[in-house]
Amino acid sequence: MANINLTSVTEVFNSRLWGGVGEDDTSWLQSPIGSNSVTGTISMATVDVVVTDGDAAFAYDLALTTNPVVGSALIGIVSAHNITTAGGNAFTVAGNVSTNTLLKLTPASAGQDGDTVRLTFLYR
Repeated sequence: MANINLTSVTEVFNSRLWGGVGEDDTSWLQSPIGSNSVTGTISMATVDVVVTDGDAAFAYDLALTTNPVVGSALIGIVSAHNITTAGGNAFTVAGNVSTNTLLKLTPASAGQDGDTVRLTFLYR
């Protein structure tokens, strides 16, 4: 996949989440517990994306290696906030997400061209 309808992407925050054991120990991520089947650490990231067409669907692709935050699996979107136009904050999911690495949203009709949207998400 690829980024859709984005002019630029800037990393704001990116950190692994700590589960209460050693920083490099992933045993707390076993599924099911006691199976010794570690699924990998989870990270949290925040990026600012500049949307080219402010009222059209846009997408950020974790698998795109030129993006500032890259991962193999989207765990969940924590928040999406238009930090430029307050009226552009009524986001909806833009159809079915076609891969587990694509964050795809549609802003409200009040979104403006060039708006900056701050996305926070969990990923692997």
